[in-house]
Amino acid sequence: MHPTRPGGPALARPMVIAIDGPAGAGKSTVTRALAKRLGLLFLDTGAMYRAATVKLLEAHVDLEDAQAVAALVEKLDVGFNEAGEVRVDGIDMPQERIRAPALTSEIWRVANNPRCRAHLVALQQRLVRGRDAVVEGRDATTVICPDAQLKVFLDASPEERARRRLAEWPAGEPLPPLGEVVAEIIKRDQRDRDREVGALTLTDDAVHLFSDSLSTNEVIARITAYAVQRQPFLLEKIVGDQLIVGRSRQPGYVSVAVGDLPGDGGGWQLGLTNPSPDRMPDSTTAFACNRGGRQAGTVVQGAAILCLAGRGAEPGHIVGLPMLPQSWYIIEPGAWHAVVQAHGTICAWAEASGISEERRELSFAQLAELKAYLEVYLPH
Repeated sequence: MHPTRPGGPALARPMVIAIDGPAGAGKSTVTRALAKRLGLLFLDTGAMYRAATVKLLEAHVDLEDAQAVAALVEKLDVGFNEAGEVRVDGIDMPQERIRAPALTSEIWRVANNPRCRAHLVALQQRLVRGRDAVVEGRDATTVICPDAQLKVFLDASPEERARRRLAEWPAGEPLPPLGEVVAEIIKRDQRDRDREVGALTLTDDAVHLFSDSLSTNEVIARITAYAVQRQPFLLEKIVGDQLIVGRSRQPGYVSVAVGDLPGDGGGWQLGLTNPSPDRMPDSTTAFACNRGGRQAGTVVQGAAILCLAGRGAEPGHIVGLPMLPQSWYIIEPGAWHAVVQAHGTICAWAEASGISEERRELSFAQLAELKAYLEVYLPH
């Protein structure tokens, strides 16, 4: 549990994001990057099946004997090291070992075996229990984490998945025709949907997210926004170097900071903002960085999104936080930020006297990332 998380017991429950979907939809890439960006445990269930298959092949067990396969796998303790790499019985397994092409064709020996699957699912559930985590796997949303706060079915068309697969084809090996790879993917999808154990399933409560036209960062932005809708305080620790949040359970004044802080210029200027053109969802193209003091804002009416992009020399990856009622958001000097206000929104702002502002136009990729957040938070 997370007793320091705002919102009381109902919102202190661990945030589990379970991501499922067909092969080649980008699950591993997205979940690894998402977990790193949110500071959550990353559970790559596929790596656990691969690691168990390595041990199976090394033991020279009769692969046609399902009982012998299960007996060996059930003895394995499969987990992860501090870096998030899979390990078996305390020994790390490098990526090149579990990603070998010869291994891939034999994973079904473990994945389709009910006893093997039951053992590995029990290990996976033990690893996640009581922790914030991002879980990726064929049955992450249905079996491993059926009560996850956020379930995502990450999908892509067979054609898009075939193009991605060909783009990663090993150098020196003959490149098959696109149509042949598409046909193989469609066949595999059907097999995955029809298998008796760990079938590919889109649950009723999962967000069905197509990634054909989205970059990895846009997919991460959308999943992050869906997660924040379910756990409003998820991102506050992540941006702790850029933001201080002050809130009250009672109407009225909120204590946001001690007066006369260093760099605050000895005084504050107050004002209100309406959604000017550069603050509207479709018009925000630049981020600002304050120099010389803090800036604090709160929503008076309507809906506003505070977007932050780090404290580097230039804006970095964007994080979008909806501004909640009865909360003040104090932006630290040096943090790149923009406030996007829906039509009719009014915000109150206070800023240190003598503050100056530096602005940077966003790149095409950053604009796409910003748009991905806003399409979830402020849908048309």
